[in-house]
Amino acid sequence: MAAIVGTVAQLKIEEIAYEGAYLVSQSGDEVFLPKTYVNQEFELGESINAFVYQDKDEQLVATLKKPLATLGDFKLLRVKEINRTGAFVDIGIERDVLVPFNEQRPKMSEGHSYLVHLYLDKASSRLCASSHLNRFVSNDAQGYKRFQHVDIVVAGKTDLGFKVIVDGKFWGVVYHNSVFKKLFVGQELTAFINKQREDGKLDVVLEKPGIEKSHNLADQIIARLEQEGGVLQVGDKSAPDVIKRLFGTSKANFKKAIGHLYKQGLIDLEAMQIRLNKK
Repeated sequence: MAAIVGTVAQLKIEEIAYEGAYLVSQSGDEVFLPKTYVNQEFELGESINAFVYQDKDEQLVATLKKPLATLGDFKLLRVKEINRTGAFVDIGIERDVLVPFNEQRPKMSEGHSYLVHLYLDKASSRLCASSHLNRFVSNDAQGYKRFQHVDIVVAGKTDLGFKVIVDGKFWGVVYHNSVFKKLFVGQELTAFINKQREDGKLDVVLEKPGIEKSHNLADQIIARLEQEGGVLQVGDKSAPDVIKRLFGTSKANFKKAIGHLYKQGLIDLEAMQIRLNKK
C-alpha cells in the first residue's frame, strides 16, 4: 500500500459502478475513484494516471486533481486548520495533509505558509508533512563537482545568504554577493555547484559561470534591445544596481556579455547606453 500513497500512479480500471470506479495499481493495490471523476469515455481495462491518498477510513482513494506536492517534495504550503491532532496543510486535493505537532519547526499558525517535506508515516502509511527539515536534509554531500547543474529549493535567509536544499537531499548556501534576483522561501530554481567543501557542505551559485553564461546573457540583451526599439539606457559605466534590476546579473557578467556583442559588431557601446547596430 505504501508504495503508491502520495504519488501519481498508473491505475487500471477494473469496475465502473454508480458510486465511482474501482481501480487496481500495478502492484495489486485496490483504489477507489469517486464518481465525480468518472466520465463516459472510461473503459474497463483502461489505465489512467491519478494521485492516490488515504481517506479518513484509511482506504485508498484516487483523484484526477493535480496536487500541489507529492511524496518526497519540499513545498511551501498553507495551513488550513489546526486541531488537537496537529496542523493540516492544503495540497490542492479533497483531503489535507497532517503536520503532527512534533514535526512542526516552528509551531504553525492557521493561514500561514511553511516549507514542508511530504513523507509517509511508518505506523499508518499515511501521507504526512514536516517542517522539521533537518530530519530529511543532510549536511554531508558526496560526489558533486564544481559547476555541476543541480535543482534547489530556497529554504530561508541567513546572515551569509540563502539556505537552499540541493537535489532534495543536501543543504547548500547561496551567498548574498552572488544573488542578483529576488529570492523567496519555497522558490524552485536551477543552480550550479560552486564548491563542495571537505566537510560535505555545498556552496551554490545561481548563474552558470564562464563563456556559456556570457552568451546566454548576450541573447537576453539583444532581445531586450529589440523590445525597446534598439536602445537601452545602460552601459559599461552604469551602476551595479541598475544592471541587477534590468538583467538580474552582476556588473562583471554584464560587461563580458556586452563586450562579446560589441566585438561581433551587434551593438554600439557608450558609457551609459547601448544601441542595436542596425547595419
